[in-house]
Amino acid sequence: MTRRQRCIAHLPGGAGSSHRDDVVGRKGGRAERRERARVRERLARELDRLARLEPGGAAERPLVIDSPVLVEMRALAKPCPRCGGSCRLEAHTAEVIDGVRLRVAHVACTSCGARRAIYFRLAAPSVH
Repeated sequence: MTRRQRCIAHLPGGAGSSHRDDVVGRKGGRAERRERARVRERLARELDRLARLEPGGAAERPLVIDSPVLVEMRALAKPCPRCGGSCRLEAHTAEVIDGVRLRVAHVACTSCGARRAIYFRLAAPSVH
């Protein structure tokens, strides 16, 4: 038996294998769907984690704005980190977090439904 024949014999469907050998290593439809769902969920968690590291993604890294009027415009301008879809504003609140007064825009994606908060800090008033 040549080297090539030995290699082919170990491949699924190669000489010396049966249909059963081909099926044993393969997952069923349900298992494949569950595996794909787990991969999608891991990806979504990683994308959410990256979004929290961006400016505005956490209270420790708020976006600086000049006026509270800009909160809604800036929040709606940011796409969903999971799917890139547009978001709708669910709430715009003023909160004190760690002694710092922040504006928080609670948004939800219109495509995938992912929810997140975007943090803003008002710039110190400037003297003209």
